[in-house]
Amino acid sequence: VGGVKSVWTVGRFDPAVVMSLIEKEQVTHWSFTPTMLHRLLLHPEFGSYNLSSLRSGGGGGSTFSPALISSAKESLPQLRTTFGVGYGLTECTALATLNSGAELDLFPTAVGRPLPTVEIEIRDESGVVVADGVEGDIHLRGPNIMLGYWNKPDETAAAILEGRWLRTGDVGRFEGGRLYLASRRHDLILRGGENIYPAEIEQRLEAHPAIMEVCVVGVADNELGQIVKAVCVLKDDENVDAAELTLWCSEALAYFKVPAQWEIRREPLPRNATGKVVKAVLTEQTDLHFIEED
Repeated sequence: VGGVKSVWTVGRFDPAVVMSLIEKEQVTHWSFTPTMLHRLLLHPEFGSYNLSSLRSGGGGGSTFSPALISSAKESLPQLRTTFGVGYGLTECTALATLNSGAELDLFPTAVGRPLPTVEIEIRDESGVVVADGVEGDIHLRGPNIMLGYWNKPDETAAAILEGRWLRTGDVGRFEGGRLYLASRRHDLILRGGENIYPAEIEQRLEAHPAIMEVCVVGVADNELGQIVKAVCVLKDDENVDAAELTLWCSEALAYFKVPAQWEIRREPLPRNATGKVVKAVLTEQTDLHFIEED
């Protein structure tokens, strides 16, 4: 006879509450989004809690930067061989790929290989499967795919295609048997005919020692259609200007991916109840009434 105790928090994510629960309940596994992990590691009381009970940890929700993975393994050394990342969505019962252990060390930008019984295809805008290494729309198939949206036949027909392939709405590439996630299709920035995925730029900026968190968005431009804007939140007691960050990006990114607009701030990014950044607020397309507060 076996069993497991599952510990749940309620309300908005609070790193101190989570660390307290891990210590009190002797939690052995913690599931998180990149935002949650990032905030926990940078919390001023991080060293005040005993988190040694943790044996493994991992999550998804968006891409984990190599810098964040490295920081987590350094701060929580017991997770060095058990830390894992994955890719999935509610429509596929949460998880479709997994990358952990030595595989994650070798391929830190991949979200992993398909789980058993899961198939992955990358298709172009016409629905044709593309070659290995070419970016396109991610499609999934397997017994974990939902039957459909409850009482929403039109939405179901748009998502579940012939052969019960799920159109995820995400962009990525399949290379060497591993999935690499680029972005959500609606996050794509179209600059003068170039397709730009914010995740690549965000990961570069997250590696800068002065940056606590960052979000990259596209803003309207009369000449190019859209240009890249980066909203960067600085760490406490750190200072950096747009010129330095521009140089930092230009050393690793193509010129058209380097942000043309910068917003450098101390205030946290606007987030919804699950901790995801509400990009529409940063592009002034909407107001946010449910914000992250200290």
